Amino acid sequence: MVLVIDEAQGMTQREWLWLVELHSLLEKQRTRLCVFSVASLQFFDEPMGMALSGGAHVAARFMLDARPFHGVRSVEELAYVMSGYDDGTEWPAGSGLSYTAGIAPQAWGEGLRMRDQAGALMAAMQEELPARYAGPSEYPMKTVAQACRHALLRLGGGARLREVTSAASWRAIVQGCGHRNLMAMVSAAAPRLRSHARPVSP
Repeated sequence: MVLVIDEAQGMTQREWLWLVELHSLLEKQRTRLCVFSVASLQFFDEPMGMALSGGAHVAARFMLDARPFHGVRSVEELAYVMSGYDDGTEWPAGSGLSYTAGIAPQAWGEGLRMRDQAGALMAAMQEELPARYAGPSEYPMKTVAQACRHALLRLGGGARLREVTSAASWRAIVQGCGHRNLMAMVSAAAPRLRSHARPVSP
């Protein structure tokens, strides 16, 4: 059995103890429980906190290893993400149209494909980094999703394709997403991230 816990940094010690009981119960039934906890950075401190407060058995069962999620690190990765708006999606449901075509039909007819905007969006995210940025060269999905949504809604509202997809427009869109403040927090947390980094086995 696989259990995925999102926002695991919000789990209380009591909830972890419930998981211990579930783990023991399933073990008696010869069922293996695998727990994947998706959590923010402070979760790295949780195993030590558990151990110091008498919950070492919780840490030993459910906090054995950690791996970071990476943000978007290249134009190729960003194009792959943005292609999801053009392919493999449908909006409105049952229409047979992709998300891009459904939201911005005129721009779609003029040749808009979100994946082709990856280079411009990546450049805007790089240009909008805070001064003396010290974090990793990767960008969060929050900025990507908000920027794409903003651009598509503007196009859907009748804005001209060339105007919305210009370099200046993408930069203004990224500014409006709060990207600089978000990346300032990433930069501030970078030393802590590096101290918690673990080598990944090949």
